[in-house]
Amino acid sequence: VISAAAGMLVTRVPDREDQELHGQLTEQLFASPKALAVLSGTLFGFVLIPGLRLPFMILGGVVGVVAWQRRGMERTDPDQHDGGGDGSPQGDAESDDEASIESLLRVEPLALELGVDLIGLVDERKGGNLVERIQRIRRQIAQDMGLVVPSVHLRDNLRLDGGEYRLLLRGEEVGKGKVIPRQCMAIDPGDATGPLKGVHTIDPVFGLEAYWISEKTRMDAQAQGYTVVDVPTVLTTHLTEVLHQYGHELYGRSQLADQLERVAEANPRLVEELIPDPLPRSTVLRVFRNLLREGVSVRDSQTVLEALADHAPRLSDPDSLTEFVRQRLARHLTYRYADETGSMCYIGLAPDMEEVIARSLHSSDTGAMTLALDPEHARRLLTGLRDAAEAYRGGGEVVVLCPPLARGPLRRLAEKVIPRVPMVSAAELLPTIRLERIALVGLEGGVMMNQGNDLKEDGDRPNEEHHQTAQER
Repeated sequence: VISAAAGMLVTRVPDREDQELHGQLTEQLFASPKALAVLSGTLFGFVLIPGLRLPFMILGGVVGVVAWQRRGMERTDPDQHDGGGDGSPQGDAESDDEASIESLLRVEPLALELGVDLIGLVDERKGGNLVERIQRIRRQIAQDMGLVVPSVHLRDNLRLDGGEYRLLLRGEEVGKGKVIPRQCMAIDPGDATGPLKGVHTIDPVFGLEAYWISEKTRMDAQAQGYTVVDVPTVLTTHLTEVLHQYGHELYGRSQLADQLERVAEANPRLVEELIPDPLPRSTVLRVFRNLLREGVSVRDSQTVLEALADHAPRLSDPDSLTEFVRQRLARHLTYRYADETGSMCYIGLAPDMEEVIARSLHSSDTGAMTLALDPEHARRLLTGLRDAAEAYRGGGEVVVLCPPLARGPLRRLAEKVIPRVPMVSAAELLPTIRLERIALVGLEGGVMMNQGNDLKEDGDRPNEEHHQTAQER
């Protein structure tokens, strides 16, 4: 009796504040005539047991009479034929329908839709750790980039195939792929020794050739030079790449306000002197988004605001202000693109190409720099940069080194051709960095690749020293 009473109290969920416990018990116990009829039949079944006939016959008869009365009341219940006023079933249905329609209007900042075969990756009871991995990615991006990634909504989509998934940014698809559950993807980084026995596929993140193999052949694939990853790693890697590519769109006014408040706690005069005069909040937001768009961390927001405060009195163009902020963040950019030895591999521009770019630069009254290249010159420049980046086989990251004033316009011109190749200027690097040129893009000679210590084009170019410091550049 105590357990039953405790259960009634714990599971009590009042739908009306004026309804007490005894009213709820009466309504719930005697609301269904079908349940009472079944109970009456069960009680009459105990009549067949000797010694229990009279008590259970009386109980069964009483419950049967109550069930019959409730059946008659249900037929004549005026609420069933009401026009749908407050508390009627029709009114509740309409309110539920309105709530469901309003839920369709919500746009989630970031969502991951999974096929039915991938739902187990989310279930921690079955060993799924996808949620934990996504949380680690959010923490890592906040630490590296200063970007607070909103919660990733995980849901199933029956319209997808079993192993398909989709990444949605504000309701629009920005990435998709297909995996095979409980298998591993062996990716060919370019130096694998031979094909594998498995299902041939294409890596959905970087477009490299790959094979789906079983777990037992993982060691053999690694011995042949393949990079082997499991299904959750494929999904999280794709999510990380999408965040690096579109993360600037997730940085909104609320995050900017939070960063301004943190800076104002330590340096209130800095924020007061910068916002809203001489720079409006919208311009500052565009600068932060420009930095995130090229993978520059905005975690040190005080340095960013100090650079804006220094140049805001004479400049109002957010793109030009971004260039001066990047120069203030030279230490961050240098260590980001340099290898462990303090060297940086770069693709340079030949003197004739730099001269053409310098003649094509134009400045407006607000300080905005535009690049009006001849179509043929632009084609040669973009083709040369793409060929040089694709020919690079080094272990580290390669960058494009360009003149400071032309860096921003060149980045906007080339981002569709070489989206993953950073573009920096000498003013954004520390003087101690050691630069190593791997290619030179010219207007007449095309692309000249370095071979060993020599810069050659078809074998007839003279030797040229290709090591130099940023200060010499």
